[in-house]
Amino acid sequence: MKKLIALAVCVALGGCATDKNLLSIVEMQQWSNRNDTIFYKQIPVAMFTHYEVELYKGERVNELCLQQVNDSLFDITGLIKYVHTVHPKDKVQIVSMYSILKKKYK
Repeated sequence: MKKLIALAVCVALGGCATDKNLLSIVEMQQWSNRNDTIFYKQIPVAMFTHYEVELYKGERVNELCLQQVNDSLFDITGLIKYVHTVHPKDKVQIVSMYSILKKKYK
């Protein structure tokens, strides 16, 4: 009987495992999107540019491609977590606009 209870507890805890790249409900409240723009605390942080569909090792892979508005204003980790929380089955690609412009005019 004790083994059965221990097994049930292990299965229950294992089933509750969470993805470290997902935002909590509280964290999600700080994010929003409108049209093709993603906002953090009402400040625009990225724009959706395009959607890619690839065939990789015989499997279809969907990829969301975003352009970060200004990487000096916001850490990219939160943006990746937001997009992954909303679209958990898609790959996420983020291009940093600020870094590109910085290199161009150096």
